Amino acid sequence: MALVDEAGQLVAKRRINDDAEGYRQLLGMLAEAGDSPQEPIPVAAETARGLLFACLRATGRKVYSINPMAVARYRERHRVTNPLRITA
Repeated sequence: MALVDEAGQLVAKRRINDDAEGYRQLLGMLAEAGDSPQEPIPVAAETARGLLFACLRATGRKVYSINPMAVARYRERHRVTNPLRITA
């Protein structure tokens, strides 16, 4: 799970499982970023299925599904290349 700010800068990144513990970790991650019942941070993911997203939707939080191809292209554009790699 990656948390980005309004400018698109990475705030936090953590591997979270799709289970009750993962849900607690996600809520903790969001709380550290300023999430509150009055101003919940929206969540977007490549897939909006599974326990995490069902629980998030049940609380009334906005959950957005992102096209996986768009995410892959974004990763390719913003990937840091290996500075030691020599190209001909």
